[in-house]
Amino acid sequence: MEGGFSKALLMTTEDGMEVVAKIPCPNAGRAKYSTASEAAVLQYGVVFPPPAQQSKVNSLAEINASNPVGAEYIIMEKAPGIQLFKIWDNITEADRLNLIKGLTQLESQLAAIRFPAYGSLYFRHSISKASEQILLDSSVDPTGSFCVGPGCGPAWTDGVSPADIQPDIDAGPWPTLLEFGLGLIQRSIARTRLPLSGNTVPLLHGTVQDHVSVLNATKKLLPILTKHLPLLERSRATLWHTDLHMGNIYVSEEDHTRVTCLIDWQSTSISPLFLQARWPTFLKPPEGYCEGPERPKLPENFEELDADEKSIALFENERATSAKAYEVATYLNNHDAYSARWEIFGPLRELFSRIGDTWDDGVVPLSTCLIQIVKNWEQVGVQDSCPIHFTSEEVTSHETKLSEYTQWHEIQDFAQNYLDTDAEGWIPPGADWAKKRLQNKALLELMIERLKPQKSEREVRRMWPFHL
Repeated sequence: MEGGFSKALLMTTEDGMEVVAKIPCPNAGRAKYSTASEAAVLQYGVVFPPPAQQSKVNSLAEINASNPVGAEYIIMEKAPGIQLFKIWDNITEADRLNLIKGLTQLESQLAAIRFPAYGSLYFRHSISKASEQILLDSSVDPTGSFCVGPGCGPAWTDGVSPADIQPDIDAGPWPTLLEFGLGLIQRSIARTRLPLSGNTVPLLHGTVQDHVSVLNATKKLLPILTKHLPLLERSRATLWHTDLHMGNIYVSEEDHTRVTCLIDWQSTSISPLFLQARWPTFLKPPEGYCEGPERPKLPENFEELDADEKSIALFENERATSAKAYEVATYLNNHDAYSARWEIFGPLRELFSRIGDTWDDGVVPLSTCLIQIVKNWEQVGVQDSCPIHFTSEEVTSHETKLSEYTQWHEIQDFAQNYLDTDAEGWIPPGADWAKKRLQNKALLELMIERLKPQKSEREVRRMWPFHL
């Protein structure tokens, strides 16, 4: 199986045992570091009480590509159970709810592990520089085998340096939230040397000067914002699986409500809890979802809708019901994560999720955060005066760009949600490819019809993420 960042090969040993050999692609992250970190995360799940039975490393991880294979690799046991996407459509709503409840309990166990800094997890012997190690407390690392080290994901190498991180960029580990934020800003500024990303509208992406300007404005805010007590209380360093789509979740073949394994821990980071806590990919709510105690329901005019609109309304209500189950279960089973996700001033949380990736996302999202924070400075709740300001003309110009950006983003989300895929168009192995292509075509035609006469067919096709 080949993914966007690695290849996985299923092999059978002479004695009949099935193992998986995982080889990272060149775009997977920092050479050696990415593989070393993934191996450490997998092994940590073996020696420390795991949140779910992770794919165990079978004592074999090679982080040096100068070997007979000619590549870094990890060999691990095959995940037990069956992938969730294979059975999700066929299980009862009660089983879905119990599975979601169990998932939040597993996430709670992860969130309970206290790490001393932000970065990535490694074996101590994998990190040669003492300055790149922050040791774990014996309560979470009784053998003294692990440490927190530098960030290792793709964003730390793309466009930064062909082989490694430049010395003027702090890739971690970061003991404090302020150092973490400043490291992400350094990364974003370095990435302005890249060609434009295909993930946003070119006219809304912003110039290099636009990016540097908004990042420097953020740099002025960070020393103040990182003293914000409600943020600090929800910023403890947390290891989290941030790509929980149904292909990465295995459940028992006998009991579909029991998670047996979470796979694909590549580029897993240790980050502030308020950044880690999020909707699992397959449980993201539809547009218009109401957080809180309100139960999802069909639109009042449901009986007046045509067949296609009824189908979409039923699908969205089903998604909203699953999302509500996750929200409520997180509140009950993992309240710290719930508080970190739902009880922080939104633009403040969003700011930290945007500062490291402006060259991918465009300058509009981070600018929106800054404007909202400045506008609601008293709500942020810090004593210092705000060090940045925006003129009414700057705000008006931004609102125009934001409207266009929002519509573009809504189209991306619409396509991804209804096709059950991600921004790269990943489809699980075994899925009906011909059916997905037909769905893609039908959804595009529906969107073209929806946006008439606001957008021409050509404009909608240009904004649609997956070419026919």
